[in-house]
Amino acid sequence: MKRSPFFCDIAATNPVLANVQGWEVANQFTTVEEEHVAVRERVGVFDWSTTGEFEVCGPDALALVQKLIVNDASRMKINQVLYTTILNDAGDVVSDITVYRMAEECYMLMTAWGSNAANARPEYDLLVEYGKGMNATVTDVSSGLALLAIQGPQAKALLGELTDADLDNLKYMYAVPASVVDARALISRSGYTGELGYEVLFPAEHSHDFWVALMAAGEKYGLALCGMTAAFGLRMEKGYIMRFDFVGRTPYEIGLGWTVKLDKPDFIGRDALIRRKEAGFTDRLMSLVIQDGYMPANGDAVYCDGKQVGAVTSAAFGYTIGKSLALGFIPIDLAKSGVEVQIQSSEGEMHPAVVERRPLYNPDASRIRQ
Repeated sequence: MKRSPFFCDIAATNPVLANVQGWEVANQFTTVEEEHVAVRERVGVFDWSTTGEFEVCGPDALALVQKLIVNDASRMKINQVLYTTILNDAGDVVSDITVYRMAEECYMLMTAWGSNAANARPEYDLLVEYGKGMNATVTDVSSGLALLAIQGPQAKALLGELTDADLDNLKYMYAVPASVVDARALISRSGYTGELGYEVLFPAEHSHDFWVALMAAGEKYGLALCGMTAAFGLRMEKGYIMRFDFVGRTPYEIGLGWTVKLDKPDFIGRDALIRRKEAGFTDRLMSLVIQDGYMPANGDAVYCDGKQVGAVTSAAFGYTIGKSLALGFIPIDLAKSGVEVQIQSSEGEMHPAVVERRPLYNPDASRIRQ
């Protein structure tokens, strides 16, 4: 079982722990509702040290990154952050990642989880495989790094007490090297909650000092420790995907067609993706708002007019919306806001739900960009 550099500090607060993809992580600290509300109204902190970080540097670094991703890294400025996906040869999404342009010939790829229970790092393996013969070095730096996500309306004020970085001029989806609690760090204006937020990446040996300083500074801002369950509810309100939501699907079907740049050089799965796009898609990933309080399970069938039309891919309670929420694939002709469907539980009971477009919360993204 793997543990993050913050595990001892986190365990000292007596959270509910869980095994997630081979990591022992905090699932809940107080109540899920309290943690959720804290992020929406004040500020919360998440331990995201389970992510994977791979540096790609050298004259062919850009060419190698371009080979893996569907988005176009050639358009990136230094310190810019790019969201994208990686496909397999069939055009299916196998990973969603962020790419950081660290320097002229150096990039960093950050994965959603970093490794699973089998210690597999498919993104790293692909970099090594396709990097053969290229003038680029690939380094897995994951184990030496710690990552905290500080999210919420008070995130900038809190982080500003711990760093000399110019946070006022740090744009959304950009990063800046900085000193944080006397440690070298990378501050990224990004997150997974739909709120103003930052992700702070720094050498693991500074994790305890940073934690202590953050807890002390955060007291006056009402800083809340937040676990995985709260993160799932926050991301569900924003319609952000997880691995459950894209298995066997293309970026177009999961609402990430905007990340695909078919006019860039060849990338893994490009030809298959074009064929599938030309053939047309039958389903779209949509939000489902459950009307009677039932919490769907992954795989629950979605019915309309007595016929199964789709399935739930993931679900969580959205405390801001005030209802159980799910993501699921719906036929394109039914993928419209307000369409009434039913979700069937494993016991065969039917529960009313309404199809809605993503995101449900703050659709103009004003809170992320404030």
